[in-house]
Amino acid sequence: MKITADMKIADVIGKHPELLHVLVAQSPAFQKLKNPLLRRTFAKLVTVEQAASLANMPAQTLLGALNRALGEEYVPEAPLAPPAAVPGGAAPEPPPPWLDESVVTATLDARPFQTQGKDPFSEIIRAVAPVQPGQIFRLKNTFPPLPLYEVLGKRGFVHWARQEGPEDWTIYFFKSGSQAMPETPPATKGPTSEVGKRVSVDIDVSELVPPEPMMKILAELAKLSPGDTLVVHHVRRPMYLYAKLEELGYAHETRELGPNKVDIIITKK
Repeated sequence: MKITADMKIADVIGKHPELLHVLVAQSPAFQKLKNPLLRRTFAKLVTVEQAASLANMPAQTLLGALNRALGEEYVPEAPLAPPAAVPGGAAPEPPPPWLDESVVTATLDARPFQTQGKDPFSEIIRAVAPVQPGQIFRLKNTFPPLPLYEVLGKRGFVHWARQEGPEDWTIYFFKSGSQAMPETPPATKGPTSEVGKRVSVDIDVSELVPPEPMMKILAELAKLSPGDTLVVHHVRRPMYLYAKLEELGYAHETRELGPNKVDIIITKK
């Protein structure tokens, strides 16, 4: 199996455990992958291309090393080029004009979650939910959360990151008030109906890529009142979501409607 740029590091290591040593040999940035607890968070969120960016190396170089270790012939699809600069890296960009500590209205330290091997996304989305345009969410993390940049970018956030030590990053997310794209495509946004005091909302996450479905679902749940229902149209049973729902005290039911077609009915107690 050829390793491609869009594959998650967790999938690469899961199918080829021997590639862990290849990754670690490529850059000190991958030393954290030797920790099984950190692999549960870092590796399942970051693609090979994003990992190369974090290590400040061309993606084609990392892809070549991984594929050659598997005995796969690898020919770069494009000439090798320096990776895009990671905000907050060795030569950080200057702070943006919007960075003002006085408008930081929400803060979360995700480092304890990562050292314990827990997924911090539900806590992140809960912390971000009340942030209004003109306000800032501040996140402490062990690495630049590249997937989160894209997810929150779609919700109208811009970001700036600063490295303050080994596995110690502070990332600021400023809500500009303009969304790069709708959270859910209009064609798939289900109707909202009200029966008495109870509200039922339909959303379709079938075309989103992880971790966007979970973040979208948790964001919608945060808007509901007790007794309201959220109906989620999905392509699979979201096993990680079930654990979060039970942890947060939501009732849920799953209906198998056909191949790659599942409805999850979630009730806010």
